[in-house]
Amino acid sequence: MITGYMGTYTSDISEGIYKFKLDETNGHLEGPILFKKVKNSKYLTLANNLIYTLYDDENGAGVMVIDKDGLTLASLIYENLTSCHIAVNGDYIYTTNYHEGTITKLHYHGEKIELVKKVMVQRKAGCHQTIFFKDLILVPCLMMDKVFIYNQELELTGEIIFPNGSGPRHGVVSTDEVRVYIVTELSNELFTYDYVDGHFNLVDQISILPNNEKNKEGTAALRISRNGRKLYISTRGLDIITVIDIGSNLPKIMQFESAAGNHPRDILDVADDKYLLVANRFSNELVSFRLNQGRIGVVTSKISIPEGVSIAMEGDLND
Repeated sequence: MITGYMGTYTSDISEGIYKFKLDETNGHLEGPILFKKVKNSKYLTLANNLIYTLYDDENGAGVMVIDKDGLTLASLIYENLTSCHIAVNGDYIYTTNYHEGTITKLHYHGEKIELVKKVMVQRKAGCHQTIFFKDLILVPCLMMDKVFIYNQELELTGEIIFPNGSGPRHGVVSTDEVRVYIVTELSNELFTYDYVDGHFNLVDQISILPNNEKNKEGTAALRISRNGRKLYISTRGLDIITVIDIGSNLPKIMQFESAAGNHPRDILDVADDKYLLVANRFSNELVSFRLNQGRIGVVTSKISIPEGVSIAMEGDLND
């Protein structure tokens, strides 16, 4: 069994972080149980055998580090509104705040979190994610139609400019670390960049919707498969998952598939690319699909998890 965790909004019926299990032999989901009662744990990640999550309390918003027994090891409140993304690189935690337009670097060591640096991009810039690429940090800013490029000290070194109204949201890095893929929320496109001589060169730009449609809005998450050959993209409103083959020179759309629920957010392939998990926020469920050479097949299981936003898995080993 593989253990997973889901971060949620707590605006309606959710109470925090939920824990579930996946049977890798048949794709059956078990649970969930309430793992940690915490407000607005909408994005979480697993690193260093620990769980790092966003959260709110009566004093504001910040980050929390939790062990796998649900014990809080450290927490820090440092902003007014909850960030939308958290990422970990070694002992450092990075968060991006969509509404406040900030990027924050924190240090976790000895069960203590310290604020290292906070960068203001622009109020309501739509900072949406921290992407680690070589020795750089890329930050898509949806409302500015730019991806800002920083060094490890959060010093600005450059930017990638996107078409007006496209809204860059999430990105992933190819397994050979020569390519970056960025998906846009507002224009529903995938942009492919090669990194050559210190520059990001655009090599491809395609719609990720059926019939090459654009400007339907609502594209949410982008994930790369464990073998590095496929991309999975969720689009709210249309409630679909787009599968893209990146095994050849340029990305090629393979499939459009129903999310089997309402308002898909995070997506994650697990168990050596045998199953795809989809968090449907408004229908309050986690869905497991069978994968066949990257293509989405039948639904293998569904469980009820309220207001799901992000998925993190412990790995493909029995725990």
